[in-house]
Amino acid sequence: MSTCTKRWMISLLIITNLFSLAISQYEAFFCSQNGNYTKESLYRADLNSLLNSLSSNIDNTGFYSASVGQANAIALCRADIQHNTCQGCVNIVAKEILGICPNQYQAVMWYEFCMVRYSNDNITGRLAISPGTYSYNRNNMTSPGSFKVVREELMDDVRARAANGGPLRKAAVGNRTGPDDQEIFALLQCTPDLSPVNCSRCLVQATQYISALVNDTIGIRLYTPSCLYRYEPSQFYNDTRLEEPLTPPLAPPLVSSPPPPPPPPLLPFPPPPGNHSLIKDK
Repeated sequence: MSTCTKRWMISLLIITNLFSLAISQYEAFFCSQNGNYTKESLYRADLNSLLNSLSSNIDNTGFYSASVGQANAIALCRADIQHNTCQGCVNIVAKEILGICPNQYQAVMWYEFCMVRYSNDNITGRLAISPGTYSYNRNNMTSPGSFKVVREELMDDVRARAANGGPLRKAAVGNRTGPDDQEIFALLQCTPDLSPVNCSRCLVQATQYISALVNDTIGIRLYTPSCLYRYEPSQFYNDTRLEEPLTPPLAPPLVSSPPPPPPPPLLPFPPPPGNHSLIKDK
């Protein structure tokens, strides 16, 4: 097992042991220990302003990133949910995260349908695989060897499509039938600010974590700050929503300068001194 995998597993154990995943609607959260701020600080004021703006600014792509002063935040909704559900989820998480992590510079919280993350460091476009958390179905595969082959074929296909999904959405779904008619439905997603290479890296690493943790389960949800990896024995996603075209976010309107004042009216030139004559067209 690699050092990276061991460290990530330790962070999983810390999260799972310290915070019960069943005590609220959220799946999990993580409050960083990289330093604290005071409630009267400028960072807290920036963070309040930023978090309060997330739900109103997230559009139908389900992703929004922004900065206010030293505070940076990302909001991501699961790609198959409707826009109003997305906004409602982000609004709840943005309010709860400060109550649970009241003075930490960095934090992340996952609900089933959305994630909110903030930091005093720049996080947009940067791959983050840790911290992470997972929950899984306690029922195991009936034919593990054959099931895993079908599962990995499905995940390879879905991962490739998700990673190449474009700058507005990096998500894909798919399903296969495994041995003993066991169905596998998968949804993989990355924050769309990642490059295709980094999105694929995040999802590949998630696969490796699952192999080391709970490889025989028929269903799992695994969350990291940069990607979501989930498969279940029944369909849990809205594939119709995923087929809807996305509208790029509107650029802020350009603030044009007021038009210059009109020039003063032209006055007739005075006649030159001395004799003069008027030239007329013949």
